[in-house]
Amino acid sequence: MPDWIVHVAVAWTLCRLLRFKYPQFDTPNTILVMVGALMPDVVKVVMLFNLFGHDWWNYIYALHQPAGSFLVAGFASLFFEKKREVFLFFSLGVLTHYALDLLLLQISGGLYLLYPLSWVTFSLDRVPNDDYYITILALGVALGLYVVGRWVEMGKK
Repeated sequence: MPDWIVHVAVAWTLCRLLRFKYPQFDTPNTILVMVGALMPDVVKVVMLFNLFGHDWWNYIYALHQPAGSFLVAGFASLFFEKKREVFLFFSLGVLTHYALDLLLLQISGGLYLLYPLSWVTFSLDRVPNDDYYITILALGVALGLYVVGRWVEMGKK
């Protein structure tokens, strides 16, 4: 925990809860939040390039920090018509990602949340990396909320 399934499920659950009160959390914007929740881990795709003999991790590690993730979100939002709105939805996803990552037991000390301003690490050290009960819980809550949401929508019709 938290793997990509948990990041996506928590982002979807948050958006679904907010959708009961705020109509702007519709399906397209929920997808933006879910993509934003995966943006900090986009650097892991570059690990595939390590197969070619060059270690890129030292060059892109900053993108897995909040400042770098928000830069990636800002760059990605440039490809949309409503740049500010898309950036905010991406940013909500990025925030959910780091909120979940803060819960992890950190071997390296924690997350550099204030990088590049500070090298202080933060961690709540609550959930081990190999705890898949969290994945089951996140999927269960998302499924339950999906059923309740469908039931509420059918009641409105």
